[in-house]
Amino acid sequence: MRNIVQTILITAIITSFTIGAAFAMDLGSGKSSGLIGEKQNGLVEATLPNPSPDIKDLVNRTNAGRLDVYKTMAEKQGIPLKDVQAIAAQKIYDLANPGEFLMKNGKWIQK
Repeated sequence: MRNIVQTILITAIITSFTIGAAFAMDLGSGKSSGLIGEKQNGLVEATLPNPSPDIKDLVNRTNAGRLDVYKTMAEKQGIPLKDVQAIAAQKIYDLANPGEFLMKNGKWIQK
């Protein structure tokens, strides 16, 4: 069952990233420039204190979209939201590009 959830979740995440190419490119740029990193709950966060309003907006929009996908998957699979987020985070970490920031144990590290 976990493999089915992972497969569906990866498909949903990739689909959500490709909807609206400009938005995905902005997120990609934010991640590749080190301004945005991935957290262990499947959400993103600004890596530096006092991010610009544009970075804050991008983080908020990204997280809102991801949470919608995660909630839908949790409901469909009948599993807790936090479990879906943990599965998504692991897959996102695995797919992260070298140099992107990932939060581990409360600290930002570069892949």
